Formats: sequence, structure tokens, C-alpha cells
Amino acid sequence: MKKLLLGLVGLSAALASCGVTVDVGGPVTITALNSYTTDWYRNVADGNGGTKPEYVICDNRNTTVLMDVSWVGTLAQLDVRFEGSQGGVLPKSTGQFSPDSSGNDVFSYVFGPNMAPLSFKKSGLSAQALKAQAIIVNPVNKGTTFVTISGYTPSGIMSNELKAPQGIPVVDCL
Repeated sequence: MKKLLLGLVGLSAALASCGVTVDVGGPVTITALNSYTTDWYRNVADGNGGTKPEYVICDNRNTTVLMDVSWVGTLAQLDVRFEGSQGGVLPKSTGQFSPDSSGNDVFSYVFGPNMAPLSFKKSGLSAQALKAQAIIVNPVNKGTTFVTISGYTPSGIMSNELKAPQGIPVVDCL
């Protein structure tokens, strides 16, 4: 036992002298998709005789989807899977970014025309830091895209998967 302990101390000293650090940070847990917005919306009944905005993906126009995500731990990558109600799937990752333990941030994804999973034809989705400017539309319904998010720690440990409680309507905007 003493030889094993001495060996571990020696190995630690050797690694320390080389300037090597080992990240043994804890896991990251995605706790909520607090909200999503897009730069397009339509007015829908609010149940009280009025209307409220419902954010949509315009399948025939560029659409930015902003997602407000919360987590516990240190996040270094966010993956999003957009799944269409008609079977299309479009995975997208932010790629590695500076480790963030703030617990909340807004991530954005841009869909080009015909990029929603309902009508997936070619690559063209990109993560960007944009602010949406909502535009009211009178759309033609095509279906719904559902969102599942997961994250990674700086050392590559995957978090839980979190499915958004509701989908994003996909429409052709007029």
C-alpha cells in the first residue's frame, strides 16, 4: 500500500513539473429551455378574447431562432437537435466555447429558406449571436419542429438531454 501511495505521489510530482493540469470538474446539467423566440411571429388567440404572439420558423425565408437556456455546472458546448413532425432531423452544435458556469445564456441558430427539418434539403444552419426583430406574418402551416438540447463540460462529459415542452410551428410566410 505504501509503495502504491508513493508511486502516486511521484506521478503527481512528475506531472506537476511538466505543467500538466487535470480537469476533474463535475458534470453539467441542462435545467431549462426558458424560452425561445424567432424573428417571425403570428398573432393567435390568447383565450381571453385577445391575441398573443406565437413565434414561428418561416420555411421560405431566413429565420433566426433564439433559445434562452439554463444549466448547472460548467458548459463548454451546446448541441441542439431540431426534429420535424414529418420525420426530418437536423442536429447542430455550437462547437467548443470558453467554459461558462454562469448558468444561463441565449444561443441563436439561423435557418435559411427550406432549412427547417420539415423540408430539409441542404446544409446551412449556423449558430450566431444575434438579436431577433420580430415581424408579424400571416403564414400557411407546414408542421412543427421540436427541439432537444444537451451540453458538454470542458472535458467532454455529456449532460442530460432536455426536450422543449412545445414545438416551433413551421410555416410558409406570405
